[in-house]
Amino acid sequence: MKRLLFGIFLLYLSGCSSYTHTKASADLIPMDSMVQVLVDIHVADAVVEQRSGTQNNNIPLTSALYQQVYRNHHITAEQYKASYKYYEADPPLMDKMYELVITELSKKEVQVNK
Repeated sequence: MKRLLFGIFLLYLSGCSSYTHTKASADLIPMDSMVQVLVDIHVADAVVEQRSGTQNNNIPLTSALYQQVYRNHHITAEQYKASYKYYEADPPLMDKMYELVITELSKKEVQVNK
């Protein structure tokens, strides 16, 4: 019984401490650009939520705003999704990126509230 518990504990620890690092593709959005894309995505989400009360109620508006974000940043939806998956596979990097996103969103909030 002790061996079984020890084995489960080792599996748990190995699962918690490791993550698969996806190979970066040539289309990977650089982190500084990805931060700006995410800021705009979150602003778009806020616009939809403000108008509809929830994001799920207005999928066409969400889609249109996301497409505008992609156009503004000269990327495709596929590039965005692949880049997001890449950064998501590296939790410390994703945390660092979202710290920057939150900082940028906070700056925007201050500007809007002036």
